[in-house]
Order: sequence, then C-alpha cells, then structure tokens
Amino acid sequence: MTDFQVTKQLKLEELHCTLQQLVHVPTGACVLHIANDDPENLFCLSFQTLPDSSNGVAHILAHTVLCGSKKFPIKDPFFSMTRRSLHTFMNAMTGQDFTCYPASSQVEKDFYNLLEVYLDAVFYPELKQLSFLQEGHRLELHDHQLQIQGVVYNEMKGAMSSAESRLWEALAKALMPDLPYAHNSGGNPREIPNLTYEELLAFHRNFYHPSRCLFFFYGNLPLEKHLKFIEDKALRHVSKMAPLPPLPRQRRFSQPVQTRAYYPIASGESKGGKCEIAFAWLTVPLSDQEKALALSLLDLLLLDTDASPLKMALLRSGLCSEVEASMDLEMSEIPWVIICKGCDPEDAEPLKKILFDTLQKICQKPFETKHVEACLHQLEFDRTEIGGEGSPFGLTLFFRAALLHQHGNDPENALLIHSLFKQLRERLLNPNYLTDLLRATLLENSHFVQLTLEPDNELEKRELEEEQTRLKQREKTLTPKEKEEIQKKMQALSRYQEEVEHQSLDCLPKLQLADVPSVTRDFPLGQNKCDELEIFHHNCFTNHITYADLLFDLPDLSASDLPLVFLFSKLLTEVGCGGREYGENLEFQQAYTGGFQCLMSLHVLQEDPNRCKPSLSIRGKALQHNVPQLFQLFGDVVSSADFTDEKRIRSF
Repeated sequence: MTDFQVTKQLKLEELHCTLQQLVHVPTGACVLHIANDDPENLFCLSFQTLPDSSNGVAHILAHTVLCGSKKFPIKDPFFSMTRRSLHTFMNAMTGQDFTCYPASSQVEKDFYNLLEVYLDAVFYPELKQLSFLQEGHRLELHDHQLQIQGVVYNEMKGAMSSAESRLWEALAKALMPDLPYAHNSGGNPREIPNLTYEELLAFHRNFYHPSRCLFFFYGNLPLEKHLKFIEDKALRHVSKMAPLPPLPRQRRFSQPVQTRAYYPIASGESKGGKCEIAFAWLTVPLSDQEKALALSLLDLLLLDTDASPLKMALLRSGLCSEVEASMDLEMSEIPWVIICKGCDPEDAEPLKKILFDTLQKICQKPFETKHVEACLHQLEFDRTEIGGEGSPFGLTLFFRAALLHQHGNDPENALLIHSLFKQLRERLLNPNYLTDLLRATLLENSHFVQLTLEPDNELEKRELEEEQTRLKQREKTLTPKEKEEIQKKMQALSRYQEEVEHQSLDCLPKLQLADVPSVTRDFPLGQNKCDELEIFHHNCFTNHITYADLLFDLPDLSASDLPLVFLFSKLLTEVGCGGREYGENLEFQQAYTGGFQCLMSLHVLQEDPNRCKPSLSIRGKALQHNVPQLFQLFGDVVSSADFTDEKRIRSF
C-alpha cells in the first residue's frame, strides 16, 4: 500500500513474532501490527481520550458511538453482532486516558465483519441527540417533579457508592492534580449533568479523528489486507489532523500531602473499623520499563503475602485488618499505592510511622536471595503466560505495547519480557540495587499523599438532598415552554426506543456457512510409553512455559468415599513432601512453578449413564528453565506426601 510507510520492523524472537509499525502518510494515522502464526486474530482501535472535567464525556461517548452509525443505522450494532459472529472477544473499554475497541475471531470473514462495524461506529457514528439523552443524562418530569436519568448517570451513581471508587477518585485528584488523571473519566454523578450534547460532539471531533487513532492488529492474517481494509473503510479522503501533544510530567510536590475523603454507609451502621487509609507515591515514568519491572518486584517482596515484611508489620500492629497494594501500569507516570483497611481515623499517623519505620529497617540490609528469586519467578511467570488472564494473547500485548506507544514510547520495550528480566537480573547482581531503589522511590520521595477515607452515615442522604435542591431550583426557573420541551423529549425518546426495538438487522454483515472453515485447528498429539507409563505430548508455542498433567484412574468407589477422595485431592499439594515441611514445600512451589494443584474428576460412563468413573489429576506449569524442579515436585508428591502433620490437615 503506497500510502503507508513502514517506520519500524523488528523480529521479536522470544515471542515468535514480528512487530511492524507504520504511518498512513496522508492522515498521520499509526498502525501497529504483531505478526505470528496465531489464528486468533485481534484488532483494537484505540484513542487517547483526555478528560478536562469529571463530566464523563469519554464514558458517555463510548456508549453513544455504539448506538448506530452511518452504514449500520440500528439501535445497537455492537451487541447485535454478538449474536451473528463467531468472535472470541468483543468489548469497548474506557480507561483513565484512553478508550479502545477490541475484538478477535479465528474466522477471517468474521474478523473483517467485526472490523467494518467497529470502524463505522467510531468514525461515522450517528451520535443522535436522543442517543445522548438515553446514554448520558436527561431531565424528566414525573408528577411535576424533576428527575435526572441516563444509563451512564445511573451507572456511575451506583459505582460511586462504593468505598473503593471514592478512594481512587480522591487519590488520583490529590496525587496528579495537574494531569487528566485528576478527573474521573467514568464521570462523577454531580458533574455528569453539566455535559452538553455539543460538548460530546466536539470531544468526538477532537479525539476520534482517524489521524489520532492507533490501529492495532495481531495474528496470522496478512498486514496488506488489513491496510487495504482500513484505507477503504476509514482513511480515504480524510484530511490530516495534528497529533495530540504529549502529556506533561506532573509537577513534583516539595512537601507530602495529607487529605481526607468520605464514602457513604447506611444511617444506622457503625463507623468502627470502617476507615481506609491510603499511602501513595508517584514514581517513575511508564517509559522506564526496566524500573517499572523492578518496582513490581519490590511490590511483591514487600506486600504480596501476609508474611511479606511490610504487610506483616502493618497487620501485626492491630491497626488494620487488611492491606492491599497496587501499581497502575497504564498511566504516563506510575503510582504506587498501599491501602490499609479496617481502620479508624486516628490510626493514620501510627500506621504511617510503622510504614516508614519498617521501610527504613528493610533498607538497612539486602533482601534475602531466595525471597528475591521466588518473587522474581512469580512476576516473570505472570508476565509470560499466554491467556493467563482469560483474554486473547493479542489483547494482553495491546495493553503492554500500544498504551506505551500512545504515551510516545517504543512499544517493543514492553514486549521483550525475557530481555527485561535478563536486564533486571544483571542489576540484581548488585545486592543493594533493590534497597537503593526502594529508598529513592518511597523514603526520599516527597511526592507522597496520605489519604484518610472515612465512612459517613449521612453522606448519601446529604448528596440526595443536594441533588433535590438543585433540581427544585432548576424547576422553579423552568418556563412553561421549557417544561413542554422536556415532555416532548421524553415522548420522543420513548418513541425512539420503541422504534429501534423493531428495526431490521439486515444491514449488518453476515457469516455464511461457507465462510467457516470445515476443518478445525489441528493439535497433533504424540504418544510414547516408558515402562508402564503412557506419555502424551503436544508441542506448540507457549511463550516458554511447560504445562504438565499426571492422570490417575481410580478404582470403583462408593458414594461415601468420594468426599474423602475430594479432601485428599485438596490436601495432596498443600502438605509437605520430599523432605520439606508444608511451609517449605509451598515456598518451593512459588519459587519454581506458576501453579501446582490436584483435582478430582468424575466421568459419566458411556455404557451406563448412572455410573461414574473417578480419576485424579496432578497439574503443574513452569517456565522452561524450571521444568526439572516441576517434575521433581511431581515425583515428591506422588512418592512422599506427608500426611502426619495433623495440625496442618485440621486447618483445612
């Protein structure tokens, strides 16, 4: 395609794929393509959507573009396609600074059907005012009383009733006051009614222009076909728009910040132990993937389990009942947040002292090598596994690479997982690397926020009263003509909703039987025999992870024995074995596997559906270099599981 210019082409050996980056010269639109032999092809249309208030415009627009488009002028082409597609994934997602529209399919015709519907939705939506009133917000008059309704408005009223939503909204505002992250991209119910229809249209014109779209493709379909398709359906005869300016860096605080927020609880509910106290730092830019990985390792070392040193110190204080930690790896700069739950407001300062005293103590000597290796293994496994989160691997790579690219960074820096871990291991040869990083990132970082989130029995009532007061004041100023206009819009929306329910869907692309491959994907299964052991194996690309199952037929068992077999299956991998007591064995599993479990199954007999055949399977998975330890664990569990520790068994 002559209008597309290749700006980057890299062979990513560790992923068995090729990364290509192109620009559409007439519009400036960017294309990222990850080519490999995976038949589960995925596309994602992604836009930076930067809010300047909490009116929820990005969220409402994501709903409204899916309410009909130029070529598919029906109520809901997106969900209508779910019933006439063989997709493996379809969604639309609004993040804090982006909105994306991904879909995947293993059927080529289906893939392009979905892509056509998505392209028309985002670039040529109808954006009817009635759709805006339905999805965003509207005024209604019932029994002479003014009400606010709307899909997103009501959705966010529900979302903002939780402590978690209130905490993150207040925390983002305090931690990044100069950036779009200070605003609630989903929308705050108090501000959503301020959004006008004209502002929605302007937001679409600004952020959804083809020049500002990132076209992401993954899989085994040829790039040339993708390029021709988006050229024909979206890019031809489109004028160029300048790219969005990069997000500035958040101005760093000279002094830490303390703030307070509230969340609603029932009027008669006790406030005791319902406070949440958050400690948050703004750390490194997303572009520094090496340090981001090291911080993720520190997060595991400090806070992963109740036995992790920082989490243990906070819990043992008795000032909180739960400790959570998170790092947002999608923002332009990475926040690191620690949340203590089950607190009282007066616990904030003592917890802060414990937090910093413990960090000071931890920084006095290097972390134990075995703990670093265990957490490093866990982190590497989680970042490596294909489909570990239950979504297409292509979508996982989109979130890693494309979002990094949208912040002006090289996408390959987030894809070369094994290379990043190799670099990190080299850094770890310096025993003080992690403690030095911890000191610089947390102890000596003045960009720190302490947030106390308190329960409030009257907050929900107060907010409802404030809303009613605003509506009554608005109602008093309404002229008879304005009241009539509200009624007309209510009636028009009702008619519109009734009409679209009976629309024909014939305009949507269809699949014919001939479009569906008649032969399924082949998974050749090899078979070997070693003494009495039958071995079945299948070789395919698993991103350097080995999956193994040991299967055992069981003799016919009585119904009364089955619960005991089930208990046995749960205990088998939780007790000691191979000379290791159970705690050491769990550490061994964490250090060398990505999961290890025993399962009991019942199989209905074909010749007698009233009878079942029981079996046991021991299932494990490990990175390629840890396969010897995985099979050592299999052997230890089968030959020397220790059921003599009655205290451990009774704990189940």
